[in-house]
This record gives sequence, structure tokens and C-alpha cells, in this order.
Amino acid sequence: MAYIGLKHPVFAPIATEPANSFPTYGAGLIVGHAIAANVSIELSNSKLSADDMIVEADNSFISGTITTGIDDLSDDALKIWLGQQAATLNGVATIRSAVGYEAPNGGFGYYRVRKKNGVRSYRAFWYYKTKWGIPSEDAATKPDGAIEWQTPEVEGAIMTAQDDKNSWRDMATFTTESDAVAWLNELANIGEPASKTNLNAAITSAQALNPETYTSVSWVDVANSLAEAVEVAAMANPSQARVDAAESLLETAVAALVTRV
Repeated sequence: MAYIGLKHPVFAPIATEPANSFPTYGAGLIVGHAIAANVSIELSNSKLSADDMIVEADNSFISGTITTGIDDLSDDALKIWLGQQAATLNGVATIRSAVGYEAPNGGFGYYRVRKKNGVRSYRAFWYYKTKWGIPSEDAATKPDGAIEWQTPEVEGAIMTAQDDKNSWRDMATFTTESDAVAWLNELANIGEPASKTNLNAAITSAQALNPETYTSVSWVDVANSLAEAVEVAAMANPSQARVDAAESLLETAVAALVTRV
């Protein structure tokens, strides 16, 4: 297996950090075209010795850093991702850097292209909580007519979520590139808001049904699909595909109900 590509770096600022749960996020963005992403993890590496041997070892996560190369930083990326602010100078719109401006904590993700036995797959990564710094800037004249590319490299700290496991990253592998993109976009709240009108109508209709009217076996599927539909409807920014799938599952279960004799 080998990684042969890196794509679709996304960021979403954290909106809330509930206790014993994962963060919720505000509207995110694609921060640019990815050039590289290097992750360094610090582990506790604590060992307990007894009777001249190591009897226990702890390699739990302490912290991490992620360095990503981006082709260019847009104004939106500078503001949403790196915490700079819009301003004006002599009547011209600017992006201002100041001592008091600080990048927000936020989720960060991207996907890598994998190839094994000639088959491609797409592994997506989501870091629950990161905080990024302003990149250094290099500039050079064009020597002897040759192009010397200058691209920003941004470094961020990786932190844990406040869930009961102190999670810091999730990975998911997809068979299609579009599925990897959709997963990351949903996590980062990127894209047009999904329409939940039909889903909410299906939920209301199902909730009005009397379970005692139907066999317990057929009602199980309705109960399960209804619970999932309610969960999707409560999401801040689910994909339209996910909303439609939840609606279809619920309607199929309702259509299959068997009336008690």
C-alpha cells in the first residue's frame, strides 16, 4: 500500500465544546489546495520497572503538531482559519494582523489517495481540535528566468476533544473520492444547507402512529429508522444525501408495517 496524493484540506471553527462530547462547528471552508501534510505525535512513553524489567508501559497521546503546505491562502482562509481580521487602510480593504488577533480552535481534515494491488481508495482524516499559527513568509526574485515557487507552510497544534475518550482524530476509508469529499464537507459544515422539509414531515407522520396497532416485529424497524431520522434532522449541517437516505429508510419501514390481527 502506498499513498500517492493529498487533497481537500478543510477547516471549521469550533462553535461549542460540550462536556463529555465532541465539539460542534460553525461554517467551514476549503483552506486551499494541499501540497503536504506532516503529522508529529507526542506520546507519554512512560515505563514502570520492577525486578529489573519493564512491567508496564504507557504510550498514550499527549499532544501533536500538524504542518500543512498550501498553494495559497485566500482572504477567507486568513480570517476563518488563521484569525486575521478585515480592515481598511487609506480606503483600501485589507486583512490585518495584530497582536490581539488569535486563530480559533477548530476541526481540520483532508484525505489521502491510497493505492494497493492496483486499486485506489481514499482515506480521510478528521482532527477534532486544532489551533494554527501564522506562516512564515519567504520571498525571492526570479533567478535567471527560472520560476521559484513560494508556498505558505502552516503549523497547527493537535488537541483532544472533551469526550469521555479524549479523542483527537478519526479516519475513514472510502472507495470513491466523492464519498471522502462528502464526509469531510459534512464534518466541516461546507456546502449548501440540506433541505429537511420532507424528512421532518416523515418524522411527524411516523411519530403519530400507534405502535399497538402493528406487530412488534414490524415496528422495530420503524422505531430504529425513526430514531436515526430524528438524529439526522437535529444535525446542524448534514449532507442532502444523508437527509434523503434517512427519509427513505423511515418511509420504507413505515410502508412495511404489519397490522395486528
